[in-house]
Amino acid sequence: MRADARDERLEQGPAGGDPAGGDPGIAGAAGSAEVLAAVGELSDQVAGLSAGAAREHDRAQAREAVIDRLHAEVERLRAGEARSLLRPAVTDLWRLRDDLLAQARGVPETMNRAEVAALLESYAVTVVLILERCGVVAVRPAAQDPFDPRQQQACGVAETDLRDLDGTVASIVSDGYAEADTGRPVAPARVIVYRHVSDEPRDERAGSRG
Repeated sequence: MRADARDERLEQGPAGGDPAGGDPGIAGAAGSAEVLAAVGELSDQVAGLSAGAAREHDRAQAREAVIDRLHAEVERLRAGEARSLLRPAVTDLWRLRDDLLAQARGVPETMNRAEVAALLESYAVTVVLILERCGVVAVRPAAQDPFDPRQQQACGVAETDLRDLDGTVASIVSDGYAEADTGRPVAPARVIVYRHVSDEPRDERAGSRG
């Protein structure tokens, strides 16, 4: 009876009911299978991320191409708009050039200085009209106005014994130009500026400096 019980326990195997008898080779094979499955899953995820990154890169390149095309279109429109805005001035300029060439070919030999000056001044008026069509006006300071360095450029000094004239405009070398709508200077007027000097004679001042 005891022999039968022992034989039965041997057939059932170790405690816990493991029919394989706790073989470590079988357990290791199961663990390797799980690792391989995890590695395969990670590989699939990495492949999916790589594909997604590639799609994002393609979309980014497509967006950049659209932006470049729109920028080129904007630049083309701006250039066309600028040409359209300048076309009236360009028309006036080539007409002025034709007039100057015609006058140069037909200047009479008997034309005096006053007539030549009047002809040149008429062309200067034509240029002023062209500038006004471009939104720029000529600005001519008045003599004895206070010198304004924001709108004028001093290109010379004129001495004066009158203290009240010190720092004022003595004469105008050339007009200035400003925006018609804002008055902002485009080019300063070039002027000669008064500078007050002592009332003592010039030779005495020179001697004192020597």
